[in-house]
Amino acid sequence: MKKMITLVVFIGLITACKSPEKLLRKGDYDSVIDKSIKVLLKRKADNDDKVLLDKAYNLANQRDQERINFLIRENQPENWEEVFQRYSVLEARQAKVQKVLPFTIGGRQVNYPKVDYTTKIIEAKKNAAKYYYNAGVSQMDLNTKEGFRQAYFDFQKVREYRPSDYPDLGNLMNDARYLGISRVLIELENRVPAKLPPSFFNEVQSVYVSDLNGPWVEYHLEQIDRETIYDYLITILIRQIEVTPPGIETREYIRRKRIQDGYDYALDSRGNVMKDSLGNDIKIPRYRDLVCTVIETKQFKSATVMGEIEFVSMNPKRMLKKEPVAGTTVFEHVSGKAVGDREVLLPEDWKLIDSEEVPFPDDLMMLHDCNSILRQAVTDAIRNNRNLIY
Repeated sequence: MKKMITLVVFIGLITACKSPEKLLRKGDYDSVIDKSIKVLLKRKADNDDKVLLDKAYNLANQRDQERINFLIRENQPENWEEVFQRYSVLEARQAKVQKVLPFTIGGRQVNYPKVDYTTKIIEAKKNAAKYYYNAGVSQMDLNTKEGFRQAYFDFQKVREYRPSDYPDLGNLMNDARYLGISRVLIELENRVPAKLPPSFFNEVQSVYVSDLNGPWVEYHLEQIDRETIYDYLITILIRQIEVTPPGIETREYIRRKRIQDGYDYALDSRGNVMKDSLGNDIKIPRYRDLVCTVIETKQFKSATVMGEIEFVSMNPKRMLKKEPVAGTTVFEHVSGKAVGDREVLLPEDWKLIDSEEVPFPDDLMMLHDCNSILRQAVTDAIRNNRNLIY
């Protein structure tokens, strides 16, 4: 990160240190103007700074005016937006330079005449708004999703420039927005004979639509009304449900340990206690073998809901894609018992025997546990196939 920041600062310094002369040769007139004005405002400008400002200002205005003249002569309605932008730049540049006027260059006073661009800016805005309004109406007439969406963007331009000229603009934008949205209905079909409560299926269908919605795509979990036309249908088909019977497995293993269990005295042939070289009784350690059998019991049960998702385009109706989905939940519980000398047990053995067998969850509970997994699988499948819906 430090290297990145250093690089950005370094690049910024290079840009800031570019001489006005180089900027002028590159045609970056407004940068020259900004730099020169900054120096003049600090009252540190010499004659060269003023000459550069004068050249850059005149060249920039000349370039913009020539471009405007060309655009107007070309007589293309789509040109009016650029005409407006060019006039706006001319006006802003003039206001900027006014801060340092008048100034002198070699005894000659420089004081540019102030030009009123208001009328031309208003005309350009009016013509640009007209162009975008007509373009939006034409896009609406195409009666396509792409056309409605483009029309909405065109009408946004009209609202930016001259909304008061078009009383129906608000309604047109609402229509373009409504008609440009692709609506997707997500429904669920149960293809298995098992009778399950409605809450089971409702939970599977409750995908996270808020994470899926886009600027021009809406997902719905139920039909809004009879008049709403859906462009796509996503069907979650439940085709198979499997719940394994409760299972139990046991295994045994043995822990062994030899411990000292007192001692015996060493006796000579006469039955007398034998002595060592220091006169102490000779003792012989006595050992005892400890044994404990650990019985491990493993309970297990699983449930799986399998199906597939169908992506269907409704206008015209055609299958876009099918994708399998599934959700599985597994119940596992391990407990144990110890028979024998428990003092030989290891810490993991104690942890095992401290756990007792528990009741198996019923089938419905297992299936409900599948729901969150299946719902996430469905959500991921829809998200991964969003390119099908536009």
